[in-house]
This record gives sequence, C-alpha cells and structure tokens, in this order.
Amino acid sequence: MSKNFLVSSLDNLIFFCLVLYSLTFLFDLKINFFIIAFSLGLIKLFFVKPIIQIHSKHLHFIILFIFCIFVSIILNPNIIFYPSFSEFISRFIKPLSSLLLILLFSFTYKKTLIILSGFSFTLLLNSIFIILQFFQGDFINTGTRLTGFSSQHYMFLSGVNLLLLPIIFTLSIHNSTIPKKLKYFFLITIIINIPAIIFENTRIVWIAFSIVFPLIIILSLKNKIKAFLLIIILFFYSFCCFQLSPYSTARLQTISSTEYHTQNNYERILMWKSATNMFLDHPILGVGLGNYYQEYTSNYQSPLSRENQHQPHNNFLFTLAESGILGFFPLLILFIYMYYKALYDIKNIFQILMLSTLLSYNINFLTDSVFLVLGPLKYLSYIFYLYLGIYLVFNKYIIVKFISK
Repeated sequence: MSKNFLVSSLDNLIFFCLVLYSLTFLFDLKINFFIIAFSLGLIKLFFVKPIIQIHSKHLHFIILFIFCIFVSIILNPNIIFYPSFSEFISRFIKPLSSLLLILLFSFTYKKTLIILSGFSFTLLLNSIFIILQFFQGDFINTGTRLTGFSSQHYMFLSGVNLLLLPIIFTLSIHNSTIPKKLKYFFLITIIINIPAIIFENTRIVWIAFSIVFPLIIILSLKNKIKAFLLIIILFFYSFCCFQLSPYSTARLQTISSTEYHTQNNYERILMWKSATNMFLDHPILGVGLGNYYQEYTSNYQSPLSRENQHQPHNNFLFTLAESGILGFFPLLILFIYMYYKALYDIKNIFQILMLSTLLSYNINFLTDSVFLVLGPLKYLSYIFYLYLGIYLVFNKYIIVKFISK
C-alpha cells in the first residue's frame, strides 16, 4: 500500500467527516466529527510534512487569548484547579481542532462549496419543516420556539442561522464565480428560511439580519438602485411573513421592553447586572473559569430573578465575570483585529463574507453566550473556527503546502 494512497484515503475520510457533519449537525449526535477529522489529520502527519506560511495575526491573537484564560486559572485563588482546567480543555482547546484542520487538510474551492451546500441543504429542509409545523399549529402545542426536525436546543439553531445564512446569502447575490445553479439553490435556501426564522421567534436573529442582510446587499451589488430595490423587497417579504403570525408580531413589539412582565428581557437585564457586579468585585481575574453559576446563585442573583441560568446571556460579560480583564481584553483585541482585516479590502468577497458573519455572530454575543461555551451551544464555536480557518486559507493569510516525508 503506497504512501500516496494512505494520504489520499485520510484526506477523503476527513472530507467525509466534514460533509457528514454538515448533513447531521441539527441532530444531537454524541459524535464529535471535528475531533475525528482532526485526529485523522494528525495521522496524516506521519506521511507528509506541512510547509506553513502565515501572513496575518489571527492565530497569534487566538493563542494570546487562550493563554490569558489559562493564566487566569493558575492565578485565581477562588478556584479548584482540576475542574477549571478540565473545563478549559473542553471550552477553549477542543474547538481549536476545527480551526487547525487548515494545517492538516487542503480546503479546495470545490470541497468547501460541497460542505457549505450540505449545511445549506440541511437548513433548507429544516426550514420547510418549521413552516409546516407553524401552519399545523405546533407552536401552540409545543411552545413558542419551532425547531423543525432538529433535536438541538433552539438557541443552537439560532446561532447556526446567524453563522451560516450570511455566507449563503452573500454567495447567492454576489457576482462571484460559483455555478449559477448553486447560486439559485442558495437563494432558495434564504427565501424559505426567512419565514422559518420569523416563526422560530428568536428576536436577536431578527435584529441581526435586519442589519446584516441590507449590509450584504449594499456591499455585494454594484448597482445601488438594484440594491435598494432588493432591500425593499426583503423587508416587504419579511413584513408579510410577520402578518401570518400574530405571536411573532407581538414578540417583535417587545424587543425594547424592559418591563417586569416581559420576562426574557427583564431577566437578561438582571443577569447582566449580576455579571457586572461579579466583574467589579473581581476585576483582574474574575470569579474563575467554571465558577459563574455557583457565584451567581450563591452571591449575585437578584431577588427579582425567576431563572437560574448557567451564563449571563452575554458573551462579553461572561468572559469579564469568569476571567476578568485578563481574559476579556485579548478577546476584545482578537475581534477588533478580525474586523480590521475584514474591512481592509471590503470589495473582496471573502472579506464581505467574514464581515457579515462576524457582525451577526457578535450581535448574538449581546444576548447569549455562544462562543467557547459548554452544553448545547458548544458546536457553534467549532463551526465559527472552521469558517475562520477556511477564510484564512482562501484569503491567503495562511498558505499550507504538503510535502512527502
């Protein structure tokens, strides 16, 4: 059995893992396809040597951020090291496997489109299922959050929408070189997903897309009249979908409410105040990685609170509360740098893709903890890192060549 055959077989298995994940990510499978793909890539290193050229600071800032989180664990007197270190590995180290795949596997244009098509196909089918659930009245019987055939938490579906749909929408309207049939497929995915997103009743997704989709249109279409008309059509289509769902319309009207009876909003404000107080009491190192829930329920929960949440529904406050300035400052610098690089050559389609994804993902940061967390939302970090890695490769910020050993 030749070395080239083994390397080719490993590449095919890695690709198969990524495609399989793109088709099954809405199911709560107990299989981490990213870890499997990464492990196969490590085996590949026995046969080939990657020659790596790095032309950006993305990896440097990610390493700095993770290193500072680790230092905050070592220096924090309020934590027991082993449980916090175990959480550190699960939350901050394991998701890197999807980012580091770019050093172990060649992401060609064709393979990337196939993976993205898998995600798009799954979201399309699920959105059709959500629409059927809505017209069958399932939102009355099962609560207000429709998730289609997904067995994942409804906030995972929202996070996936915010990560993937800006990419799919950009590719569907931008004057890029992808095949027209694939563009039409992506466009159909967007058209079907809009009513599904409205019927899912997750308000942060509505806010994010009302900002990000018009931005994508303005940046992607050179003809500004066409861009303006498409924005009008998009808002009118969304308006019509809202008219089909009085409950969605009612939730839309509560977005700015801070009254006690609007529990989701009021509860978030209480949690944000509690997380802020944690940070103010422990400004340098925070309360310790993994200590948020214990500290919240024991010392910081408001008497007006009606929920015992494991995180403050804000990624930035979560980092401040757990890891203090030491953990938060490098996180902030990392995202500022990513915005800077995305805006550097904004006419480039890869920069538009990164900017729109970053913006929608960071808007989600404001009302949920969706980056480097445990529980049902953990795979959002893997997906984000996978996309970031592909972006670095296609933008030639990282160039990898494999030579035989």
